[in-house]
Amino acid sequence: HAPPPPRAGEWPRDPAGMPSEARRDMPDWIARQMRADLGPERAEAAMAALRARAPVFLRVNLARTDRDGAVAALAEEGIRTTPHPHVETALIVEAGARRIRQAAAYLDGRVELQDAHSQAAVMELPLAPGDRVLDFCAGGGGKSLAIAARGVGDITAHDAAPRRMRDIGPRAARSGAPIKVVRASDALPRRAFDLVLADAPCSGSGTWRRDPEGKWALTPARFDALTATQVAILMDAAGFVRPGGHLAYMTCSILRPENEGPVESVVARLGGAELVMQRSWLPSEAGDGFHLSVIRI
Repeated sequence: HAPPPPRAGEWPRDPAGMPSEARRDMPDWIARQMRADLGPERAEAAMAALRARAPVFLRVNLARTDRDGAVAALAEEGIRTTPHPHVETALIVEAGARRIRQAAAYLDGRVELQDAHSQAAVMELPLAPGDRVLDFCAGGGGKSLAIAARGVGDITAHDAAPRRMRDIGPRAARSGAPIKVVRASDALPRRAFDLVLADAPCSGSGTWRRDPEGKWALTPARFDALTATQVAILMDAAGFVRPGGHLAYMTCSILRPENEGPVESVVARLGGAELVMQRSWLPSEAGDGFHLSVIRI
């Protein structure tokens, strides 16, 4: 079973003559936003990367092993990996990705599935071993686990949709990470945490190669609603940071209205807050698109 063969004049067609949006399989309005935010060349590179197959990355749990040990353990089970050139905890999976979830190194918490740029963002967080950390939009707990692997022992995970956190307990046990799960935000102590991480809901524009439907499901109205939600989450999360502590904002977006936009709005509203660090990663073979901002409260 197959579609009918192309008729005369339908194919071949030179892709070079098509509009960039058609060549890159990108909705017109999003392509315009990307060019405005990133500039023409970087936007074109990002759109091209989002059409490629996403690499598979692992995070080495440095609390359990080192990177060489993880590479060797995975190789024994037919999973070939190489160290990421820029992220010290990351491995690039080159073969055997389907075997990962049954591998001993995965089952005993020596490695976890996590994008390399997400790992890089966690490594940039201002953390010390005695810090008290709140992962405010914890989801499945990937960031909490990565923070724990940095030697932080007092981590609380919360999510507005508690069902998203159902995997945190088993993952934390597997990795040896002491993570406390709090379902209701009113049970969290105010102005008590050294660092609050808000990995907010977003368009996912930096990860669309993993979810191509996402770019077509997104509408301008939905996009505007997301940016309003991001500001509200940041304002809420700021109330749990101790004076002088840090509020970290993350998204897997590459669009300015979801990244710099909410941060600028919140810094202006809080009064006395200071943006101390900001970094963005574009999608590439090295990892997904990602953003990190750190605000001192």
